[in-house]
Amino acid sequence: MRLTQQHADILKTIGADVFVTPASLQWYVSRTDDTRPDGYRDLCVQGFNQTLDQTLDAKLRFLVKAKQTLGEQRTDLVFAPEVGQEQQPIQRIAEQTAIAL
Repeated sequence: MRLTQQHADILKTIGADVFVTPASLQWYVSRTDDTRPDGYRDLCVQGFNQTLDQTLDAKLRFLVKAKQTLGEQRTDLVFAPEVGQEQQPIQRIAEQTAIAL
């Protein structure tokens, strides 16, 4: 895996600080496959069911803190759908390939 344990721990700490609720971070897609090219931290947030404004605010705060702490690397952050909400293709990929941090 390309995500070091130290980076995973830092991302979990940032996630716990930003999302507060019992949300969890999962790592998905190319970052779990060593044969795929580098370039992105692909993360999915499970269990963060807030309003759109709260979700966008939390996403921005997480991305800023991750960049400030870990440096310049593109981070894709998606949120798992709420129960009863239609699952988007990227959410399906995240669900199928996710590894808990």
